[in-house]
Amino acid sequence: MNTALALGLIVGIVAFGFGSSVGLRGKALYPDYYGDDVPDRVKTTPHLRARANRLFVVCGVAAAILLLAPLLWIFSDFQRERTTWELAGLAAYVFVAVVIGGYPFAKIKTL
Repeated sequence: MNTALALGLIVGIVAFGFGSSVGLRGKALYPDYYGDDVPDRVKTTPHLRARANRLFVVCGVAAAILLLAPLLWIFSDFQRERTTWELAGLAAYVFVAVVIGGYPFAKIKTL
């Protein structure tokens, strides 16, 4: 069970790290990445495009860092079985991290 949890968290860290690297390179609004549902004025206005890319960087890094804490918690006592309450707390915590990581998708539509 702990192996599956750790692998899931590692996949989340890699995914949010990739999203932040795309924003860091300034390509978050390209159709090949995340730019399909972005309004045209965000794609054509330089300061809005820069703000959207910066939003991907900040939220992706924040979500990846938030996912490091439960990963360290799991690895600190890897052999112990987790209780139901601990797993429910972990699920709520990961949900918050995913909402923070997904925030740019909602915010870019309103820029």
